[in-house]
Order: sequence, then structure tokens, then C-alpha cells
Amino acid sequence: MVEPVASRTSRSSVSGWALSILIALVMILGAFGHLLQPDYFAVLVPPWLPARLVLPATAVLQIIIGLAVLWPASRAQAGLAFALLCAAYMPLHLWDFFRPDPVFAPPFAALTRVFVQILFIWAGWTLWTRRRS
Repeated sequence: MVEPVASRTSRSSVSGWALSILIALVMILGAFGHLLQPDYFAVLVPPWLPARLVLPATAVLQIIIGLAVLWPASRAQAGLAFALLCAAYMPLHLWDFFRPDPVFAPPFAALTRVFVQILFIWAGWTLWTRRRS
């Protein structure tokens, strides 16, 4: 049986909104985490970068992405930006997994964070690829 186009389109629209809301929440709540608990996140910043500058800068970027993903005209670009930002964070999460004192402890939590990061990259990439739909 062939599914009607309207049904596929509405399901695609709902899943697109669900991904958008998920990304917005992750970005905006993450930004507030970086701003309100900088010491917690500073240990994830490589020692050769100034954490006191990096954390507020990434928080601003996260808020921009989180808001942009809610706006239909910028949703695809925001999805790509989210995927790229999560990909940029991936080495930090991998480094955390192999550290003797991971921030996301125990090691299982650090490994889980790596897999969550992969899912985040997929979510952002999915919104980006829907731009042609």
C-alpha cells in the first residue's frame, strides 16, 4: 500500500519540528550551563585555549544556533551549524573518555557522551539535508 504524500509530508514536518525543538533545548540549556557553571566546563577546554573566553563565546554561539533552528528560514543552516559544532566538540569528548579523571565520570558516562554527540551530529545533519525537501 502506498502512503499518501500528505501523510508523509506531515510526519516529516512533525519530526523536523521535534528535532528543531530538541536542538534548541540542547543549545540554549547548554549555553546557560557554560555561563552559570564555567568551572565545570573549563576542564573540557584544552589547556592551550583560554577557557574564560572560550566558554562565553561558545555560549553565545549556542544561543544563536538554538534560536535560529526554531526559525523556518534558518533551520537548515542552524542544523548544519549544530552538526559542525558537535563535530568540533567530539575530540574533547573523546579526550575526556581516555583521561584518567574524566569530567563525565565514570568512564561509561564519558563513552555515553560520545555516542550522544554522534546522535546530535546526525540530528543537525538531518535538518540540513531536509533543506531540499
